[in-house]
Amino acid sequence: MAAKRTATIQDVARRAKVSISTVSHVLNKTRRVENSTRERILSAIEELNYRPNQLARGLRGAGSKTIGLVISDIREEFFAELTKAIESAAYDRGYAVMLCDSEESPEKEAQYVELLAERGADGIIISPVDSSSCPKPPRGRSLPIVQVDRRCVGAPYDFFGIDNAACAAEAVRHFASIGRRRLGFIGHERSIMTMSDRADGFAAAMRELGDPKGGKVLVLQSRSAEAEAKVERWLAANPALEGIVCGNANICCTVLEALDELGIEVPRGMGIVSFDDPNYFVFMRSPITALRQPTVRMGLAALDALLALASGEPFVRGRERLLPAELIVRKSCGARRSRR
Repeated sequence: MAAKRTATIQDVARRAKVSISTVSHVLNKTRRVENSTRERILSAIEELNYRPNQLARGLRGAGSKTIGLVISDIREEFFAELTKAIESAAYDRGYAVMLCDSEESPEKEAQYVELLAERGADGIIISPVDSSSCPKPPRGRSLPIVQVDRRCVGAPYDFFGIDNAACAAEAVRHFASIGRRRLGFIGHERSIMTMSDRADGFAAAMRELGDPKGGKVLVLQSRSAEAEAKVERWLAANPALEGIVCGNANICCTVLEALDELGIEVPRGMGIVSFDDPNYFVFMRSPITALRQPTVRMGLAALDALLALASGEPFVRGRERLLPAELIVRKSCGARRSRR
């Protein structure tokens, strides 16, 4: 038995009794088509089970209607929320999203960028692993790229995120306002732009409070199995600490587990502020004070910029847009303390 032939755009045009260009306008939403004609074309597409060759369209320069999203860890609720916002909005605009999780690996990140370029993606939204080295498309390929949440130093790509240093400083000032001044910061390696900026903002705010050393700082390797034990040792070595600023929600959970293991209560024995605000923070024994990022707005802004670039709109390379974050005060910092 001969294999069934795959339907083509010409077959759709013949079935609907329209031109090939009219079918193309309906598929790509590039021109308004009369409702009755549009319905006839959609019926023909369904009857013939027609599937456009998106990759071929991309290679011909017509656009694949596909964008790449390269993030560092889909297990983090921040990135899950960011991915959902971008995917939903892209779908509404007629685009599919190819999700790539670099797992904090520069090598894997670079491979994904090359793969997306080879497969004809119209552009890439990326949250870079290493702030000092941003992956580039293969030589000879001009591909729009937008950075979100994290950025590479000197990269000629638009960036959408928050002022991480200012947010960390705000957390320090909140602790100081309730009488807690012996503070620590726990983050990941400084090659991650967000963690570097948050650590710097924390240290600068601590020096303003009169601590010449900039507070106590602990660096945890991302995806490390030894994180909780390292936090426990750090806490034991710094018994005078009154509060901790956590670099993200996963770090916060590790800190809470370590505190529980050591029998230190939140907030009586230790105050906590965390970057990110996952839903479960409000259900903790002491609901967590959080620096809430505008995750959805961040994702939508990055998508709008990328689609504008992909459509050929003129642009200035390397624009930066910082969106406002919000300190959500809950019980984990404790009440105002009085001092002698």
